[in-house]
Amino acid sequence: MTITRQSFLVFMNQIEERPDNTFETLKLLSEEENVTAGRIAEVLDIKPSSVTQIIKKLEKAGTVKRIKSEQDARITFVKLTAIGRETLNTRGNLSTGLKEEMFKGFSDTELKDLSGYLDRLGENLTSDSFEKKVAKTFGDDRHWRHFAQMSARFGHAREKMLDRHNFEHYHNFSNCDGFNHEDFRGFDRWKRGHDK
Repeated sequence: MTITRQSFLVFMNQIEERPDNTFETLKLLSEEENVTAGRIAEVLDIKPSSVTQIIKKLEKAGTVKRIKSEQDARITFVKLTAIGRETLNTRGNLSTGLKEEMFKGFSDTELKDLSGYLDRLGENLTSDSFEKKVAKTFGDDRHWRHFAQMSARFGHAREKMLDRHNFEHYHNFSNCDGFNHEDFRGFDRWKRGHDK
């Protein structure tokens, strides 16, 4: 489906698929006061050495600064700078306008219905019965050679699909470029920028 290849959707899927610890750190600093490196490690559930690298990177970008505690010189807090707040706001606004434009004209009920339809479609595409039908349809070389004799387009399309995705017994067809159901999983979470 063309919609799943839309560059903005591909970008947002990649960004939201896995949280970025750098921006998660900025978010934590914007929500809490007197944050230490230990607190960042605890919240993000990462190693202290990883937190050190994140803080260095953010300091270099001018988005955070380290400040010694006035009560205890052994304690260092990580503080968000004005540039850090601006960066966080920019990232937050990055997709909001585009999401609003994309969902323009949809009521909340329609968006909820769409989410349900896409979840059901995703379930269908990962079902055993669909996988068996795909294997049967695309696994019969004799059948496809016959189609290719009538129209080279069929043969070329099948070859391209199989070559591009390294199918093993044709069982991963539901992840092909034509439609990747994972692009739509968690639609409610993904569209939350629209709801703000």
